[in-house]
Amino acid sequence: MGYKAIQHITASAGVVVWLVLGAAAPAWAQPCGTICSRYEQGHCVEYTHSPCTSPSAPSRKYGAIAYSRSSGTYGYSHDLGDEASAKKTALKYCAQNAKDCETIVWFYNNCAAVAADGNTVSWGLDANASRAATKAVDQCTKEGGKKCAVKVSHCSR
Repeated sequence: MGYKAIQHITASAGVVVWLVLGAAAPAWAQPCGTICSRYEQGHCVEYTHSPCTSPSAPSRKYGAIAYSRSSGTYGYSHDLGDEASAKKTALKYCAQNAKDCETIVWFYNNCAAVAADGNTVSWGLDANASRAATKAVDQCTKEGGKKCAVKVSHCSR
């Protein structure tokens, strides 16, 4: 992200606040700089420095859903650290009961659902599990399914 402007503003008590205006993001402010930590006879004799740090991004929690078209068996995973682990775990659980499992959808910090009607298998994603299920059924129907139904829905946050 490129920054349009960086300003520092001296707030009350000598605290310096940096205001960063992002090109595509709203402005954010964070306290940093130097403040007086000890006064003697009304004059600052000791300063404390606080570093400027950027806000941390929320961690991604991955999940996946694997599904067997022949048996309707599924496996899922959630709250894992990366896409590959999420897929592997979902496939492992599905494969305990079927040999033709495939990863249908992977996701992070979201909900997913898988809907099917025979060989027509579709997925939906949304922050809400119910809406993810609706999207999966709608997509399955668009792809030719006549009696699409949700087979599994799961969230990873």
